[in-house]
Formats: sequence, C-alpha cells, structure tokens
Amino acid sequence: MEIYLTVSLCLIMAAIISGEFNISSAVLEILAGVVLAAAVPDIVGANWLRYMAHIGMLALMFVAGFELQADKFKRMWRPSSAIGVSSLCVPMVGVYLYTRFGLHFDPMPAALVSIGLSTTSLALVYHVLKEQQILDTDEGQVIFAAASVVDVLSMVALALLLGSAGWGTAFFAAFLLISVFGLPHFGDWIFRRYPNSMAEPELRFLMVILVGMGFMAESVGSIHPALVAFTLGMIMTSVLEKNEGVKDKLMGLVFSFFAPLFFLSAGTRISLHALNFTSLVVAGALFVLATMLKFAGSALPAKMMKMTRHRYIGILFNYRLSFGIITANVGLETGIISEEFYSVLLLVVLVSAALPGILLRKGDGQKPDEDEEETRSGEEAPAALEGERPVPAFPEEGGGEPEQPTPADEPPALPPEPETPYS
Repeated sequence: MEIYLTVSLCLIMAAIISGEFNISSAVLEILAGVVLAAAVPDIVGANWLRYMAHIGMLALMFVAGFELQADKFKRMWRPSSAIGVSSLCVPMVGVYLYTRFGLHFDPMPAALVSIGLSTTSLALVYHVLKEQQILDTDEGQVIFAAASVVDVLSMVALALLLGSAGWGTAFFAAFLLISVFGLPHFGDWIFRRYPNSMAEPELRFLMVILVGMGFMAESVGSIHPALVAFTLGMIMTSVLEKNEGVKDKLMGLVFSFFAPLFFLSAGTRISLHALNFTSLVVAGALFVLATMLKFAGSALPAKMMKMTRHRYIGILFNYRLSFGIITANVGLETGIISEEFYSVLLLVVLVSAALPGILLRKGDGQKPDEDEEETRSGEEAPAALEGERPVPAFPEEGGGEPEQPTPADEPPALPPEPETPYS
C-alpha cells in the first residue's frame, strides 16, 4: 500500500512542479523514478507498474499516430519531406558511425542508438507550435509535417531493425491491412451509437483495440507493440477528428495517468551505479554529436528553401523525449543494449529534451531570423493597418514627396507581446 501511495504522491508533485516552473513533467517523472528506485528497491520489480507502463507506452504511440494529419501533409509534402528526411538521416548516420567504430558497438545496438538519438518528439513539437501560435501559419504547417515525416521514418527504421519476418508476421500484416478499412467504420458507428454515455464505450473501444492488437503483434506477428500502436493511431485519425470530445478525454487519460507511469517506470530502470566517469564522457560526446547533427540536418535544408525560421527548426527538432525513451526501453527489453548503456542513453535523451526548452524560453527562434527579415523588408512595403491610409513606397507620378499620414490618422502604438514560457 505504501508503494502505491508513494507513486501517486510523486506523480502529483511532478505535475505541480511542472506547472510552477514550466519544466517538462516527463523529465520530472523520470527523475522521480530514479529516486524511488534508490529509496524503495522493491519498486523496480513491481509487475503492476511494468504492466501500466506498457499500456502507457502504447497510449503514447497511439496519440503520436493520430496527431499526423494526412491532408496537411499532402499540401506540404515536398518541403516537409526534404526537411524530415535530412533531419533523421544526418544525425542517424553520424551517431551510427561513432557508436560502431568509435565505441566498437555491434551493428544492432549501434543502429538502435542511432535511431533513438535521431528522432523528434511530434507531441512536443505540436505543443510548442500551438503555444506560439505558429501552427496555423504556412511555415508552421511545414514544420509540423516535417516532424511527422521524422516520426514515421523512425518507426519504419525501428520496425526494420526489430522485424523477424515469418508466417505470423504475414498473417498479422494482412489482419492489420483489413483493420485499416474496418476499424474506422466500426469506431465511427460506436461513437454515433453511444454519444455522451456515462459508461464511455468510445474510450473502452479504443483501449481494447490498443491492448488487444499490441498483444497480437507481440505474440503472433513478432512485431513490437509500439509500432502497431502508432499505426492504429494513424488509422483512427479520421474518426477522432470528427469526435473532439472523445479525443480530449483520451488525451486527458493518457497524459494524466498512463504516460506518467511509463516515464516513472523508465526512471526506475536507470542504474546510478552505471553512471561513472567513463559513461558520463560517452554520454556527453553522444549528446554534442547528436545535437549538432540534428541542428544541421534540420536547419540547413530549411534555409536552402528560404524558410525564415530555419534556426528555430534546428532547435525545435532536437526534442526527442518520448520516442527516444521508447527506443531505449525496446532495446533493454529485447536485450540489444545493456542496463549500463540504457542509463547512458536515457541521460542523453533527458538532457537533449531540456536544451530546446531553455533556448526557446530565451526567445531563440520565436521570430524570423534577422538577416532574412532585413532581406524581406527591402522587397516589399509593410501592409497598412486597419484605419490607416496606405503610404506609397515611392513618389507618385508627377514628382513630389509621398503623402505622409497626419498624426490623427496614425494608429495607437501596440503594447509589446509578453514572452510565453514553453515546456
């Protein structure tokens, strides 16, 4: 009983501290798991926590899947694909070469580490873009679509790395293909049949298919459940978009209960004894390499396409929290990486998750880059505000100076926009 109460108090305190100091709650929950494992060693082997954390991982991947919006991607596929592919491949190649030849890893763990440190957290990118009111702009749509490309390609790379194809895999793939057409129609029927029911059949339906399909994938198809959960999220996108109430309930359930337990459980697996001087040096080298290559792989293609927020994209795409942790857990569960290197990998993911938050809180990248803004200011005159007569940029025909607005016509000065903290 004391363990349950301790875990509950840790989750509540993490939420309060996150709200007070604008720190990512996931980071605090992982740190709480580290402290709990040191104070209460029995929690490391608690089966109930492992089970709930497993559901939390599936729920997180499901949410990441339905955040993808196919219609937006179709309109922005060229620039978003270029940025997304470069953002994933550049750090993946660099980290793989370092771990394979610098750290002398076998190809399998080197590939898994390179995937985990090359991804981008779609949920955090969405959150920041929404908070800064950039999401609805053209560049915001390109940025979000590019982050979606990174997520999808990361899942494909992980599936190829972990896949052990066989008859079971083929059977499950065929079943999943049928589900692409059947599940949205069946889910839409349930949502229309039982609206506003106190029993919440819609949420039960989503949780049953999520857990059931994940179990089938692992037992029959030899596919990791995280991959299936992500695919199911993409399949159910159209249904959830038409039922915003159900979507809000699901998001509340996932981010208030299941996801915190997943992050806390991940923290209990970190071995503080494994973090010696050598491992800290390796973690520092991986962090610097992955961060720099991620910035270059994201910012350079955006700059080549003359996007005004290319530095902003380079910083933002270094968010790699959720999927990085999931990749580390998959590697530990399958025996690809050791417990010692799991602690190193998770440390890199945590530090890299904190860096964009610090830089964006200082204001880096919030506005278009100054050199781009100066170039644009010379190309076009600013638009007139409502109620102001437009001033011609050049003297009108017949000579003379352009007409200047009178003081009465000038609009009142707008107050400066307050800085917005980001998680």
